[in-house]
Amino acid sequence: MIAKLFVTGVFFFLGFMVSAQNLKVIQGDRVPRFSCYASGKVEKSFISPPAVLKSIDPLCDIVVTYIDFPEDAESAFEYAVEQWEKLIESDRPIRIEVTWDDEMASSTLGSCGPEAFYADFTDSPFRGVYYPVAVAEKIAGEELNGSSRFDIIASFNSTIDWYLGTDGATPYSQYDFVTVVMHEIAHGLGYTGFFDSNGDIGSYGFYEFGDASTFDLLVVNNYENQLVDTSYYNNLSSELGAALESGDLYANSPIAKAANGGVKPRLYVPTSFDAGSSIYHLNEASYTTGNLNSLMTPMLGKGEAIHNPGELSLGILEDMGWSNLFIRFEPLKDKYEIGPLTFNVMVESDYKIDSSALYVIYSIDGFQLHSDTLLLSASNKENTISATLIPDAEVDSISYYLQVKDTMNRVRTLPCYAPREYYVIKFGPDSEKPVITHTPIPYFLMTDEPLLVEAQADDNFGIDTVFVRYALNDGQTMFFGLSKKQGTTYSGYFNFNMEELKDGDIVSYNIVAKDSSLAANTTVFPEDEAMVFKVEEIFDPVSSYVNDFNNSTADFLTYDFDVYTASNFTNGALHSPHPYASPNVDNEEFNFFTFLKYPIIIKEEGSMTFDEVVLVEPGETESAYGDAEYWDYAIIEGSKDYGETWMAMTDGYDSGDKEEWLQSYNLGIVGQDSETDGSSDLFFNREISLPENGNFQAGDTVLIRFRLYSDAYANGWGWAIDNLRIQQPLAATITNLSVENIRVYPNPFENSVTVAVSSSGNLDELTIEVFNVVGTKVYSTTVQDVRGLLNTEINLARLGGGLFLVRVSENGKQVLSKKLIKN
Repeated sequence: MIAKLFVTGVFFFLGFMVSAQNLKVIQGDRVPRFSCYASGKVEKSFISPPAVLKSIDPLCDIVVTYIDFPEDAESAFEYAVEQWEKLIESDRPIRIEVTWDDEMASSTLGSCGPEAFYADFTDSPFRGVYYPVAVAEKIAGEELNGSSRFDIIASFNSTIDWYLGTDGATPYSQYDFVTVVMHEIAHGLGYTGFFDSNGDIGSYGFYEFGDASTFDLLVVNNYENQLVDTSYYNNLSSELGAALESGDLYANSPIAKAANGGVKPRLYVPTSFDAGSSIYHLNEASYTTGNLNSLMTPMLGKGEAIHNPGELSLGILEDMGWSNLFIRFEPLKDKYEIGPLTFNVMVESDYKIDSSALYVIYSIDGFQLHSDTLLLSASNKENTISATLIPDAEVDSISYYLQVKDTMNRVRTLPCYAPREYYVIKFGPDSEKPVITHTPIPYFLMTDEPLLVEAQADDNFGIDTVFVRYALNDGQTMFFGLSKKQGTTYSGYFNFNMEELKDGDIVSYNIVAKDSSLAANTTVFPEDEAMVFKVEEIFDPVSSYVNDFNNSTADFLTYDFDVYTASNFTNGALHSPHPYASPNVDNEEFNFFTFLKYPIIIKEEGSMTFDEVVLVEPGETESAYGDAEYWDYAIIEGSKDYGETWMAMTDGYDSGDKEEWLQSYNLGIVGQDSETDGSSDLFFNREISLPENGNFQAGDTVLIRFRLYSDAYANGWGWAIDNLRIQQPLAATITNLSVENIRVYPNPFENSVTVAVSSSGNLDELTIEVFNVVGTKVYSTTVQDVRGLLNTEINLARLGGGLFLVRVSENGKQVLSKKLIKN
């Protein structure tokens, strides 16, 4: 919540709470970022920080990562951060990445926005509404985008003549840097949304038209009609377009209105829509130079210093999520007989509750014609208000919803859109079975922690019992119960004897729920078969690792990936699904992964090399990893906490990384997918420095993961990995092979060439590589422990004719280099 420096009030939109069952996210470079512009005018003034901040301890922790920032600019930035840390309250760190940018337009002072938006997270006040990640994490009480990602992304124009002092004594010729930092951080905290105008057509949306931010809900016309209320403005309409350029829009923020004598703050709405400024600033003409609320206007003058957000901007931020009112309530279940109904409700608010406005509103006709009201009042349960209803004998159901208000006049209902939505209690016999939802356990990593199983179980009469039925390696059937945690969530731990479990054990299980009706209706999930997962051991850490995947291995988690010799390949490799799947549903994604079960102890200059084929959907031309239009990708990641969190070891990449991959992918496109199959002649070698990107350093013990990301639409063959070598130097000084022991034929060749190696001694490691005329490796294979004769046929039919080079090495030392001609 915002530090209580001012009065607060009502939020007009109906609210409710959700658990993170259907978490939605918006992220990438298309996330809107809004700017502050240089007016070019001299507007000398200074608004100091609120005096009360001097006596307030920080209410949150804002952590800044600086890119190319000079030291004096960092100091000024930290001063602005210290102000916000005393104005915004959160128990989650707010991480900002900020760049000193020399490529911004000359009139742009700075630009900033959230790294991501989230909807329907735990305790989200309004269903389907997107919140900037910083406020979403504050409400949910958890990291949503992970501790390795930033919450706010900002850039500042390094070519501006900045005043970098913190005293507000900005010269007439300079722009005050602290002011612009204060302004841009406000955008990152929530002064942002999805309104847009294209010609005469106004709209709001991101992935889908209708996506709205919590700020967007506040935007109204002079009659307090919401722009996102389709009874007033259709989305994608000229009427909405006209409103967005009307010059007459407001933030219907009750808290800001209370601080402004009941007057709605006026938004910046020029008569020509400006995607960098319109809507998400206060009106320049209403809050002119020297006005306490001028920080969030779109323009800044020379000599103008504003080190105070003002009560209007703080009120808007509070109303869009930094202060909340929650109803905690478990809906009543159906009953066999009519009897007293007791409603026990908990209300959580940053302000006191208005005890005269806490209601159960109910109806016996589904709110068609009649409704009645029960007042909720204090009960004998701590922090609980309650009311009891005694229904008439002849009713067969009761419809109801809750409505509460606090002393700042904020109103919430449960369900959210009451009375269009409401709860129903039915009376009479029950034949409905419980409903169970559960995400099957993919695998169990044997650590010191027992295996948690969680499921949602619900029933119109209520749940009596939930338990797990399971068997280890098709052995004796065993059971354990699940306890109710919150709402419909039940959880418990498998009662394995951890000392008897071993790598590769198979566990089959079902979840069973019985309701509390007289019929004791029972559901088994799944109904016809058991779910199955494998026990996986994390082995002792090692400093190096080598695998050519020519034999089956238990060294890798094989839930998504597997080791085998695929079609068009001459030996074994680690393969993703072929083809890998796409969700084919908007906003959905799949992740396929495997990881090495031997943690690696990182060395000072540790590296990893492997051969790979990557046929995954390429991003748009000029897009880069991290952009919204960089579609599918392969990535290598590491975890220092045994898989709890993962960080990149290198940027993700796709088929566009190699010309041969891209050509092969595109040649096979049918509809939106590629049907090109991978083959061994598409192998390229990749080398990664393990500590280079800074996420890992020497001495860290790290699990290494290979992950294939698939976005909503379009897919290809996938990913293959071979000849993996992690921090394992080649024994280059030990060789037994000579040129006389190697034959390469035929030469010239049509489609394939054979490399025959014979040796009377044992060869620890033999590597065969083929390069094209420009030096690109087009084929590579490494074979361990070679004895006697080895014939390797290399198929290069996919490549055009011309000159090639074959190289044969033993233990990393070149033995033969020979030119080849392909007809």
